[in-house]
Amino acid sequence: MLTAHPIAQFRKNPRFYLMYDGFWFVVCAAVLLTFWLTGFTPLIDGPSWWFAPVFPVLLFCLIWAHLLIHNATHGSLPRAINRIAGELLGILVIVRFASWDIVHMRHHKYSDDRVLDPHPNFPSFWKTVFHTIVHVEKQLFQQYYDVWGDTPENHGRERRRAWMSYGTNVVLLATWFWLLGPAFFVLVFIPCNALAGLFVIHFNWSTHNGEAGKTFEELHPVNLTGPWYRLGNKLFCGIYAHKMHHDRPTLFNPATALAAELAQHPADPSHQQAA
Repeated sequence: MLTAHPIAQFRKNPRFYLMYDGFWFVVCAAVLLTFWLTGFTPLIDGPSWWFAPVFPVLLFCLIWAHLLIHNATHGSLPRAINRIAGELLGILVIVRFASWDIVHMRHHKYSDDRVLDPHPNFPSFWKTVFHTIVHVEKQLFQQYYDVWGDTPENHGRERRRAWMSYGTNVVLLATWFWLLGPAFFVLVFIPCNALAGLFVIHFNWSTHNGEAGKTFEELHPVNLTGPWYRLGNKLFCGIYAHKMHHDRPTLFNPATALAAELAQHPADPSHQQAA
């Protein structure tokens, strides 16, 4: 159970996602109840001057949290900790591991399909942001129908699951609010999470040729090898070697494999997608 991927459980149990979010709802509600009964005082008073230097550090950590969740969806972490790391980091970035796992596997299956990809890319970055936000929930519904059938009964199940997911988000955010204190939550935690999410969307957009593509047909996974992207690969475990990631998704750092291939075949145009 602690090593199985959520998407594998999702495919075996039609009530998995409802039970999954229900579990986290109960956990967060229990924490909030404990806070209330014990008169828990938030860890951080505020606002304070040190919020400013902490902001970029937390942002960097949250971006890394997304990257490690991404690797956990592909089983790139040690098997004993892969699921646990994904779950704990998913709580930190609010989205939760099952959502990451189910949505991202669908992205790999239907990459750059503007109907079936959960986060389809467009030539406009901000249009991509908008469609990513509104499209993911629709694709969670569709993934359920693809696996368990597009029936009126399943439509009802998914609506109940969606309400449970929204409720879980509310109690999870409330837990962080009470734990961290209003000032840090509003001024640091939420903005950092929002910026980390935008970073992930931008990385996905740019590595599907978003910056260079002028038409939908030009949007596909590419390896970005320009100077800024080489720096990004060093900071963020090779995320801009994205075509390599799609070709070999279990690699923890695809930039390492890309560098080896570039050394052997420097003239291969499929690796020379510089921006």
